[in-house]
Amino acid sequence: MRSPSVLGGPCDYKTYKGHATIVHIAKKEIHRAHNLPPYQSYEVKFIFFTDKDIDEPYGRIEGKEQTLMLINSQYPGPEFLEKYGIETGKSFECHLKVIIKGTCSPIIFEFPTIDLRDYFELRGSSK
Repeated sequence: MRSPSVLGGPCDYKTYKGHATIVHIAKKEIHRAHNLPPYQSYEVKFIFFTDKDIDEPYGRIEGKEQTLMLINSQYPGPEFLEKYGIETGKSFECHLKVIIKGTCSPIIFEFPTIDLRDYFELRGSSK
């Protein structure tokens, strides 16, 4: 019996603790399949800052706009923004994870106070 192949992993990351400041929020209408009505979502842009020197060249993204996306690659909806208090000018603790081994995503952002796996607006929604 063959063991299953691993695609993209296993991967190791180096973590840089810092904060992210929300710099832009704009409505983004998402058209869905099967003639469902569009889903109201928001494009949220943030800038990451840390007081550490980032060793990896591809991880040097400080001061550059990044897009906040849910883990499933969806934009957050209005209730998500309200639930987590996401608004322009507000800062959140943020961890930049930079890959050091493997072929997974080169950088990942984690927000300790924002659950990017919280898809409550998408479950059973026909909005």
